Amino acid sequence: MPFYKCPYINRIGKICGKGSYRPEGCYVHWKSPVRTPCRDCGKLNASIHNACSKHVGKYQSRENYHRKKQAELCAKIAMLENNISDLPDSIYEV
Repeated sequence: MPFYKCPYINRIGKICGKGSYRPEGCYVHWKSPVRTPCRDCGKLNASIHNACSKHVGKYQSRENYHRKKQAELCAKIAMLENNISDLPDSIYEV
């Protein structure tokens, strides 16, 4: 069985380096979320928006806006589909 070094990067920016038999990391870090740098300042974080707590607000607000806009469009499409069934299939049908 191969022996691996833990690739997890600590908060201070150093690699853990503990020995492990699993490639994901040592017994402490193998289930830890992947930390990515913030889009704006480069600080490591585990956010789905890839932004630190200082900068994540604008990305959450943008996502919320698009989610509401998409819901409105889906509601309008459903309303139009319900009303179109009453109309004839062709403009030539009378």
